[in-house]
Amino acid sequence: MELLKLFGVSIRIHPSFLVVLFLYGVLGLAAQALLVFALVLGHELAHLLVAKAYGFKVEGLELFPFGGAAYCDGLFEGRKLEESIMALAGPAFNVFLLFGAQALRWNGMWTGEFADDFVRYNLWLAAFNLIPVLPLDGGRVLRALCAEGFGFVKTTKFLAGAGKLLGVIFALYGIVLGVSGKFTDGPLFFLILGGFFWFAGTKEISSAHITFLRHLTRKKEELMERGLMRSIWLTVQKNTPLVRIVEEFTPDRYAMVTLTNDKMGMEKIYTETDIVEGMLREGIRFPVGKL
Repeated sequence: MELLKLFGVSIRIHPSFLVVLFLYGVLGLAAQALLVFALVLGHELAHLLVAKAYGFKVEGLELFPFGGAAYCDGLFEGRKLEESIMALAGPAFNVFLLFGAQALRWNGMWTGEFADDFVRYNLWLAAFNLIPVLPLDGGRVLRALCAEGFGFVKTTKFLAGAGKLLGVIFALYGIVLGVSGKFTDGPLFFLILGGFFWFAGTKEISSAHITFLRHLTRKKEELMERGLMRSIWLTVQKNTPLVRIVEEFTPDRYAMVTLTNDKMGMEKIYTETDIVEGMLREGIRFPVGKL
């Protein structure tokens, strides 16, 4: 559902966000619901502004109950500096508001239940989004830091899998609360939260290879344009499937692949482009030794 356009960016609301807002309203917490909506929107706009500062064209923004996703005409995923700073911008926005509001409370300039909620929700949004799993901001920072050492696809799968596991834990907790009759503790909230993590994690995993293939295309263009790029070397055996090699590639380094013979001597050298084109032509399970 498209809400509005801001600075040329289409802002959409995910249906799960509407469900959470409805539940807050049913419980008589309409003011708190609007506050959460405003804080999440501000959190995501902070990501958007940093993306624009880096020169990325942000085409759309989708709001979830606990954060959101920006859709850019460009690739920042896996880039150590860009993705880390963009991811941290959201929690930093909430921390800034939290300390500002807390300073007013300490000086007696802002009191009451709404002030308490304002501080509590900002603390919750900042802390929650820093959990190191995908699709949360903490997971994006960790992926940016680890993609170079462990590979973009492999890191994405691990962190998204951890996010799905966290979703299962939340859902089970919601079921336990419901079975125990503790409806005031929000069992439906935890079930929705668990579903959000499961589907968002699944989406991250399914799009990892597509995103990474786009990274590979971008790297080839940058190498042709700049004339140089940092590289990594991988050593493989003849029976290693091409997809296993591609999963070791990183967004910011061009890979050179050494093929060994039966005596562990060097037989041939492939470029990253050779491997990717071979995988697209022959299939992901094709052994590198038969290229």
